[in-house]
Amino acid sequence: MRALVISDSHGATDLMSMLMSRMTEENKPDVLIYCGDGLRDVYAYKTVFSRFEAVRGNCDLNYPPEIALEKTSLIGDMFVFIAHGHAYKVKRTMLSLNFRAREVGAKVACFGHTHQHYLELHNGVLMLNPGALCKGCYAFLDIDRGNAHATLMHYSQEETNLL
Repeated sequence: MRALVISDSHGATDLMSMLMSRMTEENKPDVLIYCGDGLRDVYAYKTVFSRFEAVRGNCDLNYPPEIALEKTSLIGDMFVFIAHGHAYKVKRTMLSLNFRAREVGAKVACFGHTHQHYLELHNGVLMLNPGALCKGCYAFLDIDRGNAHATLMHYSQEETNLL
């Protein structure tokens, strides 16, 4: 199962539109994971993918009200914890986010907030921040037979690859 992971679009609707066009023309991922801050930008695309998994960020306030601040979702055969990250102080440390992911049984934690790519295996949890879409950053998360593999992207260039 393949997921497109994006976060922090902050009104970059042109970039969002270009990325969504590319995803539908190419090998479209099964899931769209949105890690908050710009839900208005992505909400129109929620039906483009088979699944839409999203959380609100600190800039999303209460829009839309049915979207939670964090969630744990079974994607493929693996639990993925999704949060924006501000409540876990991810600009300072990954410890509380990593602890929460392990607490809910997740093997992957997707988050945003820092506007920086981040990909590291920490205490058995793959910590994935796709970076800010408003800066052209996004990621792919592939889950297959109990293994997670993420690729950090910037526009059309692969930046980092971790198994």
